[in-house]
Amino acid sequence: MSLRPLSAALEGWSPARGIAPEPLHAIAAAWPAIVGADVAAHCGPLEIAGGTLVITTRSSAWSQQLQFLSLRILEGVRAVAAGATVERLSFRVGVPRRGERPASVSAPRASAKRHFRESVSAPAVDLAEALERLRRRIRALRRTASVVCSGCGAPLDGGPVALCAPCAGEAQGSQRTELQRLLYMAPWLSPEELRAQLPRVTAGEIDAARRYLLQRWWLVLERARRAGRTSATRLERQVASSYVLLQSKLPPDRITPAIVRNLLGPELEALLWPERSK
Repeated sequence: MSLRPLSAALEGWSPARGIAPEPLHAIAAAWPAIVGADVAAHCGPLEIAGGTLVITTRSSAWSQQLQFLSLRILEGVRAVAAGATVERLSFRVGVPRRGERPASVSAPRASAKRHFRESVSAPAVDLAEALERLRRRIRALRRTASVVCSGCGAPLDGGPVALCAPCAGEAQGSQRTELQRLLYMAPWLSPEELRAQLPRVTAGEIDAARRYLLQRWWLVLERARRAGRTSATRLERQVASSYVLLQSKLPPDRITPAIVRNLLGPELEALLWPERSK
């Protein structure tokens, strides 16, 4: 059998029909339509690993800019990546891949083209512009989100959560501070009495606050003892009283000099209340 010229063999060849393109190739072919031609010149899809689409960008500025638009990019990617599960994006600074994409891959649907109409052709020129773009993005998300944070109005994924992570952390911090203030001012309060003041506080949080204050107050008292002074300050006496009440878990009317001496030691007692040692 004689060999045929390559050109003759290719004339009768056509791509197989009905076979879905490899997802990464489909994304790469549709990338300019997904993100816009100007943006596509500065970034490109690299690989899909564990539900994450890795995108290479020319600089960290481009990575940050594209992070603001991750949801829109994901929408376009999912429209063309049939058979692939892309749940998140990851950005890596590098050299985007170049070259023509497979011509057999169809263009993305109209909805995938629309999602990047608000993209920009270059990174923000300064911090003020970047913040303004972020504010516009957040306002758009708030208009379309079904659930928002009750504290700041940030969009949430849904479910029973009423606060975003920053607002929840701030609320926990405020409650912890208020609990410590109560324990300092009234160390004799029982857990039930503390929960009457702070209904959301738990028994574990009360124990943690007690341990924190005891450690902190003991450091204050140790510094006073090592200072070599003959008398303590008013603040140090208040700290000592709070320490004794927290450590003993007794009300003020049941505290005796013997209990104070047993918890603080004779040296600290003489420093804090010199009139008792005379």
